Amino acid sequence: MKVKCFFLALTLCASANAEFKDGNKLLADINSSYIADNTAALGYVMGVADTTHGILHCGPPNATSGQIRDMVHNYLTNRPTERTKTGDEIVVHVLRTMWPCQNKSKGQSL
Repeated sequence: MKVKCFFLALTLCASANAEFKDGNKLLADINSSYIADNTAALGYVMGVADTTHGILHCGPPNATSGQIRDMVHNYLTNRPTERTKTGDEIVVHVLRTMWPCQNKSKGQSL
């Protein structure tokens, strides 16, 4: 819970600059041979995933950070025209597509 609160606070504080990383930069960081870039990409993806979990997507509790990173990597690799979008938009789109939340009152996707 503390981790989610931290990422939420971090996201809210940086919301004006949420688009600093686009899909091109995110993919480059994921594919980089430098561990600092890989770690930054994983942290970015998981920060967005943790902050929006249960609100914009509802992934299984046993989904790993590596699995989520791989999903984003595959999406960006297979859709080069989408790389101009912001990193947070891409991560949320991937997660929403794979794990949509069900509307509890109507049983429909959000």
